[in-house]
Amino acid sequence: MLSEHDPLLVTFEEVALAAGVSRALVHTYLGDRRGLLDAVQVRIVGRMDTWVGQGLGRVTEPADRLRALVGGLFGFVTDERDGWSVLIASGGLDHPALHGVRARWTVALADGVPDQDVAAQAVVASLLLGVGGWVSRGIEPANVLGPLQRALAVD
Repeated sequence: MLSEHDPLLVTFEEVALAAGVSRALVHTYLGDRRGLLDAVQVRIVGRMDTWVGQGLGRVTEPADRLRALVGGLFGFVTDERDGWSVLIASGGLDHPALHGVRARWTVALADGVPDQDVAAQAVVASLLLGVGGWVSRGIEPANVLGPLQRALAVD
């Protein structure tokens, strides 16, 4: 429902009707609109982290970690376009849950090299800000890897 309408304008009545429950029940579980958006954002960020984590968990080399991150994000945005749209439209890129995920991804890319931390942060931020548009325009993950590899100075 939130992907079909502006998530910031959906009412509790609409949520309750779509869920087949009372407005009071929705209010009891979620509190207010911020609670609704927070719950949805946490769920979407968790799914996105799972997509990326599946690839990151299988690799050990820095270049492979970057490929896993890029591939996971492209896969998530492609297959879960509605979730991505809701995350973007509701301000979810600034959600505390995503801050934690971004920090873990940064550590994975920096590979314990102190000088790599800033470059890894920039790469993660660039991916999150760019991936939706890249997927929409049909850009392949391989075309994004080169510039990001140069930013991290990995092969």
